[in-house]
Amino acid sequence: MGLGHFLCLLLCAAALTASGLSGNDESHEAYSWTRQSLPVLLDAHTEPLNTPSFRGQEEDEERGGTKTLCGIECQSSRPPMEQTEQERILGYETLYENGTRTHTDVSLQGFNKTSAGTPANSPARTRMKRQVYGTDGRFVISDSHFITNYPFSTAVRLSTGCSGVLISPKHVLTAAHCIHDGKDYLESARKVRVGVLQLKNKRRRGGRRRGGRRRGGRRGEEQVVEEDEEQNSLDGGVVRERKGGKGRRRRGRKEGEEGRADGNIIESERGGKQKHLKRIRRSAEPKKPVFRWARVKQTQIPLGWIQTKSSTNPVSTDYDYAVLELKRPLKQKYMDLGVAPSAAPLGLIHFSGYDSDKSVPEHGQEKVVYRFCSVANESKDLMYQYCDAQAGATGAGIYIRRRQEVGNAGRKGKWQRRVIGVFLGHRWVELEGGEQREFNVAVRITPTKYAQICHWIHGDPSLCKEV
Repeated sequence: MGLGHFLCLLLCAAALTASGLSGNDESHEAYSWTRQSLPVLLDAHTEPLNTPSFRGQEEDEERGGTKTLCGIECQSSRPPMEQTEQERILGYETLYENGTRTHTDVSLQGFNKTSAGTPANSPARTRMKRQVYGTDGRFVISDSHFITNYPFSTAVRLSTGCSGVLISPKHVLTAAHCIHDGKDYLESARKVRVGVLQLKNKRRRGGRRRGGRRRGGRRGEEQVVEEDEEQNSLDGGVVRERKGGKGRRRRGRKEGEEGRADGNIIESERGGKQKHLKRIRRSAEPKKPVFRWARVKQTQIPLGWIQTKSSTNPVSTDYDYAVLELKRPLKQKYMDLGVAPSAAPLGLIHFSGYDSDKSVPEHGQEKVVYRFCSVANESKDLMYQYCDAQAGATGAGIYIRRRQEVGNAGRKGKWQRRVIGVFLGHRWVELEGGEQREFNVAVRITPTKYAQICHWIHGDPSLCKEV
């Protein structure tokens, strides 16, 4: 996609969002990020488990999910969940890098059955499609400037074949079924890696210098420009000098001299002469983004997703999410987690991922697939929509744009994106009267789920009291 076309696309999406969210002052609060109190989640008991066998079966995303979901009417008929059952479901399992795992029970303080509220249903569905049908509404982004910058840079690729979203410097949110099939961990989850797109660094290994040396002066002084330094300098002109061949290096000036380095010229007070250095000429080709693969320290999955012999967990899809903690933090902007206000329909949702049919590199150029669409219908825990997607997009973070809350009345805050769900892919949904229809489905982040994920990220209850 051309740069001009893509800029036009983003402007149109922003205009649609703004027009959809504009209205009178009464509805302004519904379309802003408002503060919500959260139940406090605490670890009650942790015990070790047997090493998993890693025999889980990967979902056939080409065919879509085989399970039929309880639809809007079905979910509305369920009684409110009791606190003991909610605590059982929000317990979690942790898989560590060495293959060991633990089970943790939790307790909730300040739990409210109606804290999540009942989302307002959005307008009736307008078209039917299975993942992609008819005109494809996805946008393939290959421009290195866009895919390595926010918000598209928050989309990550899992070595298991799914997508995910960076929600902290060390944490990635994805779908649980990308790691665990409900009964056991997938073989590909044994040594899962997370790929982040970054511009390729043309640094040479082994200490080899690029550009050579240039001799000058009475004592055989050498000015050496090393590529590692050039990449880390502001003007690309950091210069090192070595005196007497003893390996003593100084940046920009020599001992006993007053001088300055401006990238091309060094002015010396000793001889009043100017020594010109040739700036290293890089290839005219722009830097290409490549995947940098990060190791995962541990993976956490809610017990609401895990099936046992004594429990079939009819609400398992409502808890189809997992958080991967990386071994080292990434120096990359992440997207905040949020809870969508329940006072109004969601409107447009957005997400980026690595659809297998669109993100295949061409001529070494990586791609990210972006899309936006309206939510057809929603329940407390799920979003039913027709966003075009294919295998590989599963696990992508669903986000929306809202204005930040401002203390002064009448003032409008800045637009902010927050992740409010996880894309799950194609599912069959049971409607009233037993009819089944196809949807692309996403799990919704509720206050209790936010409290659990916040606990996984911070481990400090004082940081997870409100959103």
